[in-house]
Amino acid sequence: MEKWNKHIPEGMKDILFKESNIKLNIEDQLRKVYKYSGFSEIISPTIEFYDVFNSNIQAIPQEKMYKLFDNLGRVLVLRPDMIAPIGRITGTKMKECTYPLRLCYTANIFRVNEKLNGKRGEIAQSGIEIIGTNGIKSDVDSIVTAINALLSLGLKNFKIELGEAGFFQALTENMEIKEENLKKLKEIIRNKNYVALKKFLDEISSKYSKEDFELIKNLPKLFGDIKIIEKAKALTKNKKALRSLDDIHNIYKSIENIGLEAYISIDLGMVQNIDYYTGVIFKGYVEEVGDSILSGGRYDNLIQHFGIELPATGFAINVDDIMIALKKQNTMSMDKDKKVLIFYKEEFLRKAYDFMQELKMKKIICELSLLDDDKEILLYSKKKGIDFIIGFMGEEKLFVKDLKSDKIAFLKKDEIENLLML
Repeated sequence: MEKWNKHIPEGMKDILFKESNIKLNIEDQLRKVYKYSGFSEIISPTIEFYDVFNSNIQAIPQEKMYKLFDNLGRVLVLRPDMIAPIGRITGTKMKECTYPLRLCYTANIFRVNEKLNGKRGEIAQSGIEIIGTNGIKSDVDSIVTAINALLSLGLKNFKIELGEAGFFQALTENMEIKEENLKKLKEIIRNKNYVALKKFLDEISSKYSKEDFELIKNLPKLFGDIKIIEKAKALTKNKKALRSLDDIHNIYKSIENIGLEAYISIDLGMVQNIDYYTGVIFKGYVEEVGDSILSGGRYDNLIQHFGIELPATGFAINVDDIMIALKKQNTMSMDKDKKVLIFYKEEFLRKAYDFMQELKMKKIICELSLLDDDKEILLYSKKKGIDFIIGFMGEEKLFVKDLKSDKIAFLKKDEIENLLML
């Protein structure tokens, strides 16, 4: 029988050293953006009851969930997203809170993916949710926060595409079409397959207005700048569809007033498999990553499944894909803190330790050497990326080697501190 003690499951990944440091820096930066935008962080359990995610509007199919059982035989899952747990927390623990709620999170989610499809089974996510208000102000707030979050990471050349869930629903609500055909229609539109769409619409037997039919046929082409809205309006008299287009237009204009419209484009062919979103939907893209790096939108019907009816909007950023994009753009965020290694004679251990603690208080990364041989200390320091080696070898001045310039000096403690603070 083959042992798997030296392997990890498909879709999982060990994250080491520099990559781990970059990931933590990204997550810390996102937390700062959320914090200074008035969001409060919450942490939910990694394991939830399956029932938390078992509703007819859930975005994650049950076959995509990692399932297990507790000692009472109840079905548990590794959380496949964060929105449902936030809905559970809101409905059970935040009924008396001040609304609108501004919540944020940074957590790993888990989804079963087919082998060899290149997708992770454990995904690092970071996002926000605004709960308790249904005006476009909160939609704009969510989208602007997303833009500022990506900008804070140094990400270049990204776009946030806006769509509207109600737009496609309005065009198809009177069509007599089977559920499986509707899913196929959505997939064709998402893939922007013009030929397949025309063939599909010609083949299905439905009752629909000629205008809506023509607009559906043109959906894959309706993406670009704000002018697309007027082009779509000219193709329909459907009142619900027109309201959806007005919503997108008003959201865009608010973002334009802020001065961030350069990051926005429109995609009226953005449709969802499951009727999860109820209003504006948006996705973030960058050339270096094939899939969306960010997704979000308005979902007004989810939280009612947890005992309280509240509208909500928000987004989630895929931290793993952000790392890929930053690496390809050569804008990875690394620690800029100086690193110091202190070696010492045994009789100077206490002084070396106290000095190390002083440096740590000044946010300098510092460690005591566990090695005694000079060559081993130097080799270790170079491989570890140490900036300075400091030696406690006598009572007066300390040995200091700058590994970048290869210069050696003998300095007093205050002189060393001044050097390290440059």
